[in-house]
Amino acid sequence: LKPSFVYSCLGTLPATLQLAAMNANASAFVPGRNPNAAAFVPGQPCTPAACSTATFADPSSGGAAARRATEVDCSLITTQEELQGLLRRLASERLICIDTEGCDLSKGSWRNGQRIEDPAVPLHGQICLLQIGTENGEAYAIDLYEMGPSAFTSGLRQILEDPQVTKVVHDFRQDEDALWHQFGVLVQGKFDCQLADVFIRRLQGHRTGYVMGSAKLFSSYGIELGVLPGYGALTQEQKLKIHERFSQDRHLWSRRPLPDDMVQYAKFDVLPLPQLYQKQLASLAQFTQSEEVAMRLLRIGSEVYNAAFRVQPACRCRLCCDAGESARFDGNWVLAQLAASSELEPWLMQCMWRTEDAQPLSPPGASKFYVNERDESVPLDRA
Repeated sequence: LKPSFVYSCLGTLPATLQLAAMNANASAFVPGRNPNAAAFVPGQPCTPAACSTATFADPSSGGAAARRATEVDCSLITTQEELQGLLRRLASERLICIDTEGCDLSKGSWRNGQRIEDPAVPLHGQICLLQIGTENGEAYAIDLYEMGPSAFTSGLRQILEDPQVTKVVHDFRQDEDALWHQFGVLVQGKFDCQLADVFIRRLQGHRTGYVMGSAKLFSSYGIELGVLPGYGALTQEQKLKIHERFSQDRHLWSRRPLPDDMVQYAKFDVLPLPQLYQKQLASLAQFTQSEEVAMRLLRIGSEVYNAAFRVQPACRCRLCCDAGESARFDGNWVLAQLAASSELEPWLMQCMWRTEDAQPLSPPGASKFYVNERDESVPLDRA
């Protein structure tokens, strides 16, 4: 039975809509230790400190009131003992929020677990941090730059790849690209909030040519933004300014000790995600008739959406292409594969379809950055 919002459905799917092909020729990667991982320079980890207090909306109050979240410290998990303590803490969690940070985060200089040499592009893409948040407001950061492949040998891989544990993420395309090609880890059970926003807007009859950044999403759902000392509230505009700092020092995430404000910034990315997940799931369920259908739609959709960069031979970071074009939503890639799934209701796919989905997006243009003789990434307009 179709719901009453049939006005948003744009007719049946065209016959030309076919399953977008995954990269069937990609070489298989056997999960395990990566002997070719880039060498790291051990440094002293940041010591825990009283750094800041974040303010977020209380989900029980519908976003009207605010509460103080747990203190966001500047510590990193750098040893197996610390990691085992975290894994014991996460053992009973059925939902976690995850994000990563890195140096032009992407597959970069790796393909299927192997380091590659390209004289045209310097070493880049290395994943440095993995942040994990819980529903009760805890946030942790695992130092993958320091721990390397050993971080995934004693239980972390199993949690990330367990499809029964929901992983709330926001635009995990580059993250999945980096985790797979550098460590052979493929996160399962994802609920991508960026994709959820696209689906909700489509079902409401709105345009979805571009995806939305996390800060704008938090604000649109009445979720208070974290406040970072020295920067203020982490609005989308403020995050863009912080990203300029990343651009000026493309190795910033690999420097040790990592500056305290960078650790805080990384943890702030996962803290509001549980509230966003709750609100989006409830909103989407109004259109899909149940939370079960909404969850199935997002799990399947997130697998497709987040695989987009991983299965491509070329890197999609800013050093290799115009990464700004990643803000365009590729309905042709996503909707074609969803339509081919036997697990999703046909009427729902009809409601999601837009005429612009019939054409694939053009490939991104050339990079707007270059790496100078001092190993700095510099915008071409400043050359």
